[in-house]
Amino acid sequence: MRLNRSKPSLRRLGGGLDRRLCTCAGLFCALVLTPMWAGAQGDVSAVLERRLKAALLYRMVAYVDFPEALFPKADTPFTIGIAGADSLAAELSEFATGRTVLNRPLAVRAVRTPEAARDVHLMFIGRAEQAQLGTLLRAAPPTALIVTESDDALRQGSVINFLIIDGQVRFEVSLEAARKRSLRLSARLLSVAHSIQPALP
Repeated sequence: MRLNRSKPSLRRLGGGLDRRLCTCAGLFCALVLTPMWAGAQGDVSAVLERRLKAALLYRMVAYVDFPEALFPKADTPFTIGIAGADSLAAELSEFATGRTVLNRPLAVRAVRTPEAARDVHLMFIGRAEQAQLGTLLRAAPPTALIVTESDDALRQGSVINFLIIDGQVRFEVSLEAARKRSLRLSARLLSVAHSIQPALP
């Protein structure tokens, strides 16, 4: 799926990802097959990168096993918190309208204070909040899936970190951070990671 000068909607982008679920380790083949063209206009590339990440944040949940205790009721919403990326939060909110995840209602929240992170299940921390990464990690629940897009984020405790490598959206994974948060990442997800930091023995 190449980035060009057109601006497809997030829902259309998400639909394209849906069609890939049966190949290339499911959803995350999109990360390998989506070049960010250097020749495209910078603002267009940024828009499509943001839209792709929003769709992936929603869909990656199916590839993670969360502790059942996080969901005391059958209708407990799955809450995604977005810090330091208000535009991405808006994109994800639009994309998530009327959708469910793990058979639960989906809630998307822009996180502007540490207190707002205390009951999220997935927390995305954008580059704009890189300096506050440690504070937000401590504020999030101990079993929240932490996703970032910043240098050295895995060392600080992130579980999944988005990268741009050779013009492609990729990701790296820390199995140790996942273990500490009682999260299990599927083999299909790990099979297309750019790199994996193993859990400690």
